Amino acid sequence: MNRHQLLFRFILFLLIIQSGSIPAQSILPKPDHIVVLILENHNFNQIIGSSAAPYINSLTNDIATALFTGSYGITHPSQPNYLALYSGSTQGITGDAIPASNPFTTVNLGSQLINSGKTFVTYSEDLPVAGFNGEISGYYARKHNPVTNWVGNGINQVSQGTNQPFTAFPADFNLLPTVSFVVPNLQNDMHNGIDPSRITTGDAWISNHLNNYIQWAKSHNSLFILTFDEDNNTASNQISTILTGQMIIPGTYSIKINHYSILHTIEKMYGLPNIGDSITYPPIDLNWKTSIPTYNLSEEIMYPIPAKDFFYIIQSDVKDAVAEIRTLKGELIQEQPLVSIKTYVNIQNLKSGIYLVKISNKGGMIVRKLIKS
Repeated sequence: MNRHQLLFRFILFLLIIQSGSIPAQSILPKPDHIVVLILENHNFNQIIGSSAAPYINSLTNDIATALFTGSYGITHPSQPNYLALYSGSTQGITGDAIPASNPFTTVNLGSQLINSGKTFVTYSEDLPVAGFNGEISGYYARKHNPVTNWVGNGINQVSQGTNQPFTAFPADFNLLPTVSFVVPNLQNDMHNGIDPSRITTGDAWISNHLNNYIQWAKSHNSLFILTFDEDNNTASNQISTILTGQMIIPGTYSIKINHYSILHTIEKMYGLPNIGDSITYPPIDLNWKTSIPTYNLSEEIMYPIPAKDFFYIIQSDVKDAVAEIRTLKGELIQEQPLVSIKTYVNIQNLKSGIYLVKISNKGGMIVRKLIKS
């Protein structure tokens, strides 16, 4: 490609930027397994930074963990949030009693996975036997186990085998289903008791029962999601959500997410259609090591944008590749070689404003708009 062709592409790209017509499409990883742990009734500040939850807070500092400070439940009380996370809808349920229309025939995550050749299981502590449909047993609470509302032989319903006691959680993690929900009992999910002791009890339960899996996930293409159903009954409903796994880019993320975002993320990872309100919320899209878009003008290769102190450049071919940050007039401000597929670029010294990032190697050039907030 000669200089005139490069200049033409540069000018064309500036015109496209001004038109605002550049689509962005990121690629999410496809974990071999996802384990979702759901805890109860605590807001973000009651958990994150609390000495009552040492294990959870140790995860927030892990090199394979992403913490989300803008995570929110859907509603109050508990049961509608579980239904939203599992099916993309509260199914019109506003309380914790067994739904009168049970079992539902609406599309849900379990039926989606199974119908696509994958697997799903919920592991509930104190569930007396597989497929149990009662409201309580010991400290087991049906309202915290959404799959029970779809167990049956009808349309979009799933078998009793998807509803298992926690004792069935496999010791060999290679045998885990594609996606599983883990639901501790009322004594261990931070529901029963008083703070801070119930927080400490739940925190210790995770360490004792799931730490081996969490450590394994960091090197075996597996993803652990820890979230809460709701906060302590406030209007903001801010909760703690943590993701740990081999594919995570660690850090604290302020993007706003909720249960529908988590569901959309899981659906997109496995190529499933969106169900319910999951389609109205984007998937979690900023923390994947394997989110490597193709090198062309139609896909995003920089994130997060807008950026504050840093951003990443994703580029599969880094041989002789260089990134230049320039003003809109073309003046060179900063230059950095690309040394890996994902390159960290520090922009703390840049003033707030709009810049151009020119990424080039022997094969050609591409330009991206950089917004420094």
